[in-house]
Amino acid sequence: MPDHYRATDARILHVDDDPTQLNVVETYFERELPGVEMLTATDAKDGLETLASTQIDCIVSDYEMPEIDGLEFLEHVRATHSDVPFILYTGKGSEEIASKAINSGVTGYLQKGGPEQLQRLIHRVEHAAEEHRAKVESERYATVLRALDYPIYVVGEEGTFEYVNDAFVEMVGYDREEILGSPPGLIKTAEGVERANESLRDIVSSTGSDRKQFQVDIHTKGGDTIPCRDHMAALPFDDQFRGSVGILQDISQQEQRREKLATQNERLEEIISFVSHDLRTPLTQARAGLELAHDSGTDEDFERVDSALNRMEDMLSEVRTLARTGLVVDCTMAVDVDTIVSRAWQTFSRPADTLECEPFEIEGDPERVKPLVENLLRNAVEHTDEGVRVAVKPLEDGFYVADDGPGIPAQERENIFEPGYTTASDGSGFGLAIVKRVSEAHGWKLTVSESDDGGARFEFRNVTVDDGTSSEAVSAAR
Repeated sequence: MPDHYRATDARILHVDDDPTQLNVVETYFERELPGVEMLTATDAKDGLETLASTQIDCIVSDYEMPEIDGLEFLEHVRATHSDVPFILYTGKGSEEIASKAINSGVTGYLQKGGPEQLQRLIHRVEHAAEEHRAKVESERYATVLRALDYPIYVVGEEGTFEYVNDAFVEMVGYDREEILGSPPGLIKTAEGVERANESLRDIVSSTGSDRKQFQVDIHTKGGDTIPCRDHMAALPFDDQFRGSVGILQDISQQEQRREKLATQNERLEEIISFVSHDLRTPLTQARAGLELAHDSGTDEDFERVDSALNRMEDMLSEVRTLARTGLVVDCTMAVDVDTIVSRAWQTFSRPADTLECEPFEIEGDPERVKPLVENLLRNAVEHTDEGVRVAVKPLEDGFYVADDGPGIPAQERENIFEPGYTTASDGSGFGLAIVKRVSEAHGWKLTVSESDDGGARFEFRNVTVDDGTSSEAVSAAR
């Protein structure tokens, strides 16, 4: 497993009605897996409350507990967290209990014992937590590879295409089956291949840069030549080179769009660094599945390969928005904020949530104001377990969005706008990055502070505001 998936960074929940047993297990884990965070509960009810509020990488549970036993606890866990590893660690074992546990989807079943059993438990938890963390990161970036309009490719250590997205297939005109397993010379001249190899040698050298960009002509199956800029980076590796990842940018209209492309290039540099770092998990899963498939030849193992590749294809929606929202706004009009807020609220709110929104208009690009508003409302709802109250109101030179949720610590307020930053286990980490990019594109000043109710307050200044509604205002329907 890569370092960023190691179980020593994991958070383990141990549920047992015996405090002495909790202390013994916690002591062993702290000694064998330094850095692991152990959370404990003396009954299933407290365990479920912890699971609802905290990202957990593995659960260890006793069987005999008052009110709710271990298997009933597992049933409650699976109802809301189907993928979290669950290990039944019980002092009273039987074939009947073991059979029920396996049929209920338990990850592991161990009987309590001395140091030898504790060591077995640690190894089982370590493996399960590593697999879970890798899966969480894969799913977190499940939006990154499908929705981005730029063609993406991965060339493996053998020098052939291992992965291409739909945009790449559409650009080059070859079927995916023709591309995969073929060398880059299929679509590049010998000169273009050599330029790519030179860039890659520089990237992997100890003194080279982390990524390179260079111009290359892409030759399609239909005979067309498309001038592109190839943004390339190496997949993370230790001792063994694992391949490279690249994003192709069509620069056919570069002279006409020079200023906008300069901004897009900066965005691509950020995205390629992010994507290249996080592609390794699904690729590793695909390789592992392929090795098993070669040995077993079963449908299940081939499906594992297909699932990993599908996750990569599913990885891109919010990043596509992120790549677009940073462009400077050059055409604005009256935007009815109340209409956009109301329609977004119908989509994201829950019955216990409340909204306060005063009618007002701002001068802006409605296609960008809409995702800004949607991401702020979604953020307020998703980071509050129960009902949240959100207010969207105008200021003299702008407007604000505030809530009464848990708020954002002062030391984290700079980090929340970085792409990929999230505190949610299933979050992509791009929502607030999109908010910042939209604000910057309009020339607005964005600040984050604590609301009057102790939640978060996002304030936008340097905005042209009209407190009255207008018949010409643009609604979210556009």
